[in-house]
Amino acid sequence: MKKCSLLIGIGILLIGAPLAAQGFDVMAMADTDQDGKVTIEEYAAFRESGWGFFAAGEESVKLADLPEMAKGSFKGITPNAQGMISHADYTAAAPRLFKEADKNGDGSLDSAEINAPN
Repeated sequence: MKKCSLLIGIGILLIGAPLAAQGFDVMAMADTDQDGKVTIEEYAAFRESGWGFFAAGEESVKLADLPEMAKGSFKGITPNAQGMISHADYTAAAPRLFKEADKNGDGSLDSAEINAPN
């Protein structure tokens, strides 16, 4: 599988589906301690890097202005009346998204779970 830098990889990530579909090894990017599982802490850090890529230092992003492949990272986050999503709302969504991805309920994401389609 292709690998890319963490910063670029995060840029189009929800749980990994867009990257995995392109042949990128999402597990290798998110599993920072390389133990074969992604913890909630690793997942949150991975998403936080994504915010840095999307927002470029801003405290909010306009969902409609994001590339289609990036919009999956904002799944289930309701934009405000101006169509903006705040960093706080993006960060707050991480535990819910992690739980949705953790199909076997073991408290971590394996390669199949992090690379699963949205």
